[in-house]
Amino acid sequence: MSKFVTLRKSGNSLVLTAPSTLKDKVGYKYEVENRSDGSIVYQPVKKQNIFDNLDWMQYDYQKDLLEDPELQQLNPVGKEWPKE
Repeated sequence: MSKFVTLRKSGNSLVLTAPSTLKDKVGYKYEVENRSDGSIVYQPVKKQNIFDNLDWMQYDYQKDLLEDPELQQLNPVGKEWPKE
């Protein structure tokens, strides 16, 4: 399926309109590559899971809960006590 679009100026940006058949892709991010032959290629950016790396997979959450003073249980000092 081939469609023709026109490059337009909108404020300080240049805009290539997308056909309405792509309406289910609204909100997706794309990487733009301007090739030496004049072609412009849009490729979807894969969502990266920040926890999907070796450092996070081997991270010891329980150790941090026990050793990090900022993660220790707080002692209420005033009206923080829940109503019984």
